[in-house]
Amino acid sequence: MKKNTGCGYGNKNCPPLPASHHAKSKSLYTASEQFASPGDEEETVVLGDVIIQSLTEADFHLPTYARAIKNIEKNVSLTQCKAIPVVGEPHYVKLFVEGIVHKNIQYVEDGNGYVKDYSIDIPFQAYDRVYLANPVDAPFGIDYSIKDDILQRKQLAKDGMGADRCEFGSLTFEINNEPIHCKLLASAVNQLDIVHDFDNWGRFNKVTEKMDINLVIKLTQLQQESDPTPPKPSCRKTNSQIKNATPQSVYNSFRKYTGR
Repeated sequence: MKKNTGCGYGNKNCPPLPASHHAKSKSLYTASEQFASPGDEEETVVLGDVIIQSLTEADFHLPTYARAIKNIEKNVSLTQCKAIPVVGEPHYVKLFVEGIVHKNIQYVEDGNGYVKDYSIDIPFQAYDRVYLANPVDAPFGIDYSIKDDILQRKQLAKDGMGADRCEFGSLTFEINNEPIHCKLLASAVNQLDIVHDFDNWGRFNKVTEKMDINLVIKLTQLQQESDPTPPKPSCRKTNSQIKNATPQSVYNSFRKYTGR
């Protein structure tokens, strides 16, 4: 019977990996090593406060014809805010922002009529490359993972004429860096309204809005003080240099293991 490996329709959270078959295994050797942490504690670091702008245009129709719009109340909320670090440039991220401008429009149909309410949500997007006051932290010095057998190990075949296709190996690794978090601090919407589709009494029901949306977003990341990549050792070291050498950190030890 074929297994159901779907992620689940309507699941808002990231589901776990689907169950798979289990192979028999045995552990042959175990070893551990303790490292001194370069920092006393983890703390939330402000990477930067960013102003990002979105120029958005929208067309919509009022439910009835209007003589005049009296007031438009606006509320801005974000539906997505993601920052992707730029490889090799820790002071830059690519920022992806999406949101909704919720508008409550109050209008009148006649000169002596009642004030009516109409609410509508207008989506917007803003994508840009932004500079950060503080760099994104990658304590291992690597902000990516290698999992596709890029580092393969081959052995010479017994006849010495090529690679042994029955014995091979590879090195893969995953780096789990702290995510970058967004917080919407403030928003401002500067708009121009243009009305269309007039009837015989000079009333309209179509509105075109041109909006200049400005957002103030705080980007933060949980960081711990990390040691820089140590310089390459010299060919010869004295006993005093070896004795007083800086203790190896867990980050440098892992980099050495992965050949980084």
